[in-house]
Amino acid sequence: MSSTITWVGDFVGENTNGLRQLKVWMDGDCALCQTSQKWCELRDRDGRVRFIDIRRADEDELPLTRSYHETSMWVEDNDGTLLEGFAAWRRILAELPGWRWLARLASLPPLSLIGPTLYRLVAAHRHRLPSR
Repeated sequence: MSSTITWVGDFVGENTNGLRQLKVWMDGDCALCQTSQKWCELRDRDGRVRFIDIRRADEDELPLTRSYHETSMWVEDNDGTLLEGFAAWRRILAELPGWRWLARLASLPPLSLIGPTLYRLVAAHRHRLPSR
């Protein structure tokens, strides 16, 4: 799977409560991932992002095989669009008030060119990285 995804703008599906929401599958045993989740939740005033811990999810709750989820974070819109890694982070940022500018900036070169590689490097070593 490739993390090179065309920017999907600000569209996201609506949940049954009428709120726009993304599903984010992340590694709940990773300190860096937990810190990132907390950072997002503090800024997600409207509840647009829902985190799902892949370590505690049943296989049928995951949109892909567990091995894909163990190597990268994944985001799913309610319309079923799946985004991986750096593209997933851009999508999350697009939902957070005050951070949409960074999502747009990250879709442009040089960030759009180096971002996916940098994400894969960090993801591969995430258990060795310090986190607050």
